[in-house]
Amino acid sequence: MNFFFKPETIAVIGATANPVKGGNAIVKNLLAGFKGGIYPVNPKYQQIEGLRCYPSLREIPVAVDLAIIFIPAVQVPAAIEECVRCGVPGVMIESGGFAETGTEGRNLQQEIARIRKQTGIRIWGPNCMGLVDAINGRFFSFMDHNAVKRGFIPGRVSLIVQSGMLSASFLVDIMSNNIMGISKVCSIGNKADINENDLLSYLINDPETSVIGLYLESIAAGRRFAELCRQCTKPIVVLKGGKSPKGAAAAISHTASLAGNHRVLEGVLAQSGVFEADDFKQMMDLCRTLDAYPQRPSGSGRTAVITFSGGAGIVAADFIDQMKLSVAELAVPAKNALQAIFPDWMPPTNPVDIWPAIEKNMGTGVDVYKESVQAVLDDPGVDAVLLLAFAGNSRFTFNLAALDAQAKKAGKPFFIWLSGRRDEAFRAQTEAMSLGIPAFPELRRTVECLSAVFRKRPSLESAVTKNEDSSRITLPPDLCRILESVHGPLDEYISKQILSAYGIPVVSEKLATNPAECLLALDSIGYPLVMKGITPGGVHKTEMGLVELGISNKETAGRTFQKLMEKMNQRGKVLLQQQAEGKIELICGLMRDPQFGVSVMLGMGGVMAEVFAETAFAMAPLSREDALDLIERFRGKKLLEGFRGTPALDREKLAAILIALGNIGLAHPRIAEVDINPLIITATGAVAVDASIILE
Repeated sequence: MNFFFKPETIAVIGATANPVKGGNAIVKNLLAGFKGGIYPVNPKYQQIEGLRCYPSLREIPVAVDLAIIFIPAVQVPAAIEECVRCGVPGVMIESGGFAETGTEGRNLQQEIARIRKQTGIRIWGPNCMGLVDAINGRFFSFMDHNAVKRGFIPGRVSLIVQSGMLSASFLVDIMSNNIMGISKVCSIGNKADINENDLLSYLINDPETSVIGLYLESIAAGRRFAELCRQCTKPIVVLKGGKSPKGAAAAISHTASLAGNHRVLEGVLAQSGVFEADDFKQMMDLCRTLDAYPQRPSGSGRTAVITFSGGAGIVAADFIDQMKLSVAELAVPAKNALQAIFPDWMPPTNPVDIWPAIEKNMGTGVDVYKESVQAVLDDPGVDAVLLLAFAGNSRFTFNLAALDAQAKKAGKPFFIWLSGRRDEAFRAQTEAMSLGIPAFPELRRTVECLSAVFRKRPSLESAVTKNEDSSRITLPPDLCRILESVHGPLDEYISKQILSAYGIPVVSEKLATNPAECLLALDSIGYPLVMKGITPGGVHKTEMGLVELGISNKETAGRTFQKLMEKMNQRGKVLLQQQAEGKIELICGLMRDPQFGVSVMLGMGGVMAEVFAETAFAMAPLSREDALDLIERFRGKKLLEGFRGTPALDREKLAAILIALGNIGLAHPRIAEVDINPLIITATGAVAVDASIILE
């Protein structure tokens, strides 16, 4: 990838002397910082911006490392073929008019993909803004030259942005508001060749990048993307466009319908240690926060709040609780240190309202901000400090550099919610950025970013090496034959036989095809029992009226058998089950996601599964840590702890079920979906009382 990021010679195909055209802006932007050779290509000109212009690529007297193409889309394939003949290793197509425009454009994009495949030339784009490298002054883009002239603040955050104009707006916003420093911004457009995985691989090893942010509308190879994220030691923030649920209407199982369009991605990102953003500002705020604190600090997030306003402190405490942090309980030495600057009538508490102390010490030379911040930093029960500051009041000021030095010496995160007069607040924001202090104009965002710093991150150890047992499980020949030859939904009885072979606990049950078999089964199962009609393709038996509960004697069982057979026109079978007693019902599932492959689900089960739609996903294979993390991300996890007298569930055993589900999908490629619904929590553990496996 070095010929994209570190070329020594660049040809601009489509360069122009017209100052309002993008081909001119590319040349000007290259002249603004690129130290290598610049070779405009356009047969209409002898010279552009003081540089000799060449009629064609083959006329350039030196080897070209990178060609930036900005010509009409229909001319691009021929230009790429010319680059191939001239030995150019990579092209950056900034022209639009390809797959984003319709059939004709898609055909053109397929043509350049064909050229790439046949020749090996690497292609960045098309329909992109190119590359901006603020550290090294490389501006390979047609973005507004005036913005480039004003300069960018070099930093350590690199961005990969699928949208072209959005990448430019990111840069202008960052630059004009002094939000953060930038290392590289990569606009990848339609991804005919170079995609987020190529760039992520490069940036992971880039010494000038400490945090990577991505805005993506699609993910080219989901499992590869997740593996790269999992292996990366640098924080990664992802904003994914197009998350609204759609396209699940045709799904047969609950698992697939509950996945929607985003649940699997959300789970895989969390599993891979990625920070997910919901909007553009949040993405940049998380990036600059994690640039300041790339490693998780010690402690659980016990936060001391220093505030000029009691009301602001109360709201901050509310946000701290919402974000799973805690308001620190100050120790006696910290309270004593604060009391020394506080009036006698006000005992210090956390949040620490320093306004009375400011009034008491007005004109005395005591720096209330400095003293109060130091008092809480010295407290071993405080993990982080949140300062609520007002800029622009001459009666009370704060020294950001001194406060930052105090926090760095203590080794504790220091965040600022910054309000005040516009110009003074902007100057304070600029100073905070230069010092590496995360400062924000919104209090909720401030606490949200502080919470991200303390978020637990998964270990770098790959899950792939931890699940070798699945290949050693041998299924009976009849089940193997079914998995190899049948298609569509398997009935509940066969599905649970397969699950049981992989160690997933299933309810005791017998299958009956006639009244005699039914009565014989009663003796070994006992009462109360459940009877279900099993009919080919009948996945949702409750909706079909084929489930009868609480059967307590032989006479009722006999009548129920006949009733169920009549409903199935005498063409089905009846499954007799031991009735599992438990108030908590879960759903566990497996599906093959188009982007991430075999994915495991945990959610609220029973008939309410789709009403609450509380699910969490992870990509298989799952390690023990992955499975326990999946349980932790499940919003109904409190139900597993013994809620209102219900038995608590052994999380290790539930984790084993989730791991086994993933192994089933990996071992049997024809299994498209698995539903265990419900998985009932009983006094002796979790047991699958209904299940279905769907084959390709």
